[in-house]
Amino acid sequence: MSRVVLNDPALQAHRDHMQTYAIICKFMRLWTIEKALQTWIKYHWKPKGSIELHLGSKGFFTVVFANIEDNDIVFEEGSYFYAAVGLYMRP
Repeated sequence: MSRVVLNDPALQAHRDHMQTYAIICKFMRLWTIEKALQTWIKYHWKPKGSIELHLGSKGFFTVVFANIEDNDIVFEEGSYFYAAVGLYMRP
């Protein structure tokens, strides 16, 4: 198996930013639209800074926070649900 190494400083900076400020999420057994996710995030997480929302396949989405405090608060506050459906999160 070969390994691809990207030495571009801009790509490394983007990777570092995403590792610090982004959360990969999925509501179990639920795929929802972007507008509903934005509304849910603003209501439940109440970020102080802006966010970027990126939809992925099979119900996955990535939330990129503008500041680290919002990211930290989301993980510290515990479990989240959309109706009765649990949210799976990974940094």
